[in-house]
Amino acid sequence: MDMLGFKIEEDKDYSEVTSYAGLLPYLDLWRRLGMPGIIDKMVRICGEQGWLDRVMVLAVVLLNLAGGNCVTDIDKLEADGGLCRMFSRCQYSGMGRAAVKAAQSRFRGGKTRTFPAPTQLFAFLERCHNASEEQKRVVGKAFIPKPNEELASLINLNTHLIEQAQQLRPCKTATLDCDATLVESQTRNALMCYKGFKGFQPYNVYWAEHDLVAHSEFRDGNVPAGYDILRVIQQAVSMLPDGVETVYMRQDTAAYNNEFMAWCERAYEHPKYGRILFTISADITPQFRAEVAKVPEDQWTTLNRRRDGKPRQEWAEVIYVSNAQATLTGVDQAFRFIAIRERLNDQLTLLDVEDRPFPVIDMNNMRYKLHAIATNRYDEPAEELIRWHYQRCGKSEEAHSIMKSDFAGGQLPSGKFGANAAWWAIMILAMNFQSIMRQFVLGDNWSKKRMKATRFELIVSPGRIVHHARQMFMRVNKRLEDWLFRIVDALDRLGLDAAPS
Repeated sequence: MDMLGFKIEEDKDYSEVTSYAGLLPYLDLWRRLGMPGIIDKMVRICGEQGWLDRVMVLAVVLLNLAGGNCVTDIDKLEADGGLCRMFSRCQYSGMGRAAVKAAQSRFRGGKTRTFPAPTQLFAFLERCHNASEEQKRVVGKAFIPKPNEELASLINLNTHLIEQAQQLRPCKTATLDCDATLVESQTRNALMCYKGFKGFQPYNVYWAEHDLVAHSEFRDGNVPAGYDILRVIQQAVSMLPDGVETVYMRQDTAAYNNEFMAWCERAYEHPKYGRILFTISADITPQFRAEVAKVPEDQWTTLNRRRDGKPRQEWAEVIYVSNAQATLTGVDQAFRFIAIRERLNDQLTLLDVEDRPFPVIDMNNMRYKLHAIATNRYDEPAEELIRWHYQRCGKSEEAHSIMKSDFAGGQLPSGKFGANAAWWAIMILAMNFQSIMRQFVLGDNWSKKRMKATRFELIVSPGRIVHHARQMFMRVNKRLEDWLFRIVDALDRLGLDAAPS
């Protein structure tokens, strides 16, 4: 066979070559973080026969890091002989000889693969499906199935990674950006979302200071972002590690709920943190619009200007207390409201109010786009609060994109809700693991790189495994060797106790 003048022939030594030499430091960090032992303690899915839970979880994590987006992509990792060698060194990390022997004896017919087969991964994921909860569904109504013990154990693995990040860089403040994201899917039983396509709508809580997803709840596509939101936030706050003293929260209108805002304000509900300080995009109700219309023109302050020097956005404090807010208990002070208006251009003003996808208000023969922020931060300058609130749409929105395009969250594997939820939970685990690697090991030059760039520049690198003098060597090019030496130094500086290989 001839291509472009090249003769194609089999490489007899190919079994010791890898296309993923850059995964070696990831496997070492996984070991140093103690993840194999944590999985052994927390996860009970595989039972007494076959693969260990630690192997199943790590296989799906590596699939995410390597760029796979479906279960069958595991066969590509299995075909990489060098990666199989690295994976074999890691999967029994921290186990004694007796434990390793017992793990190997779990395969009655002998072990024929290094990575689990796709069918075995499917079975692993589907054990996280809670069939009894599916019987509680009512057609046309939002419903969130309770996770079974298997799924809950996978979700709770994320707590350990967050604790590790907090130990590596203690942070007294947790700014939580909360929002849902849509995942289009044609899998069986996927439901229609508000944008008119079938899919799922996980609700995510992003910790800005640590650049981690603190919590994520997998949901059907027809479940609104604001549905049962207080319970989800309570779970997220309870998962924050020791050392956090103050919690801030930024949310869109899904959280504009009187009971939710009252829960944040009531310090006795969460004595560990006191008042949870929030900014929430407020609904523009007719009553609120009427109060905004009463604000004198001289009380509007310019926030941003256009290039021509004219005001683009202006803000004003609005005194507003709804009837529902007035009846709240445990709230001693009315919430603060800041209105932001933006003058519409002449073309947009020709449209009727009913035709607009956003709320508008007419003031002094001008038409403005109107939105508002509700907050329990009473002392900070309004401009600082507005800009701080808008930062929510930065990194947290980027995190949603990373989940679905850089990792495997954009393609769900099963028609069963619990299996998809398990796939999503391990994707979140892989994403946070990559964030720890990027921040604490790879360093400043990599801190702003997307996963696709890291994969292209580091992970997908060639290497050859060589056995010599009872030792194994990874032979790589000079560029990757320099990177790996720097990464080893960074790993050692972290001071993590490495489990024995």
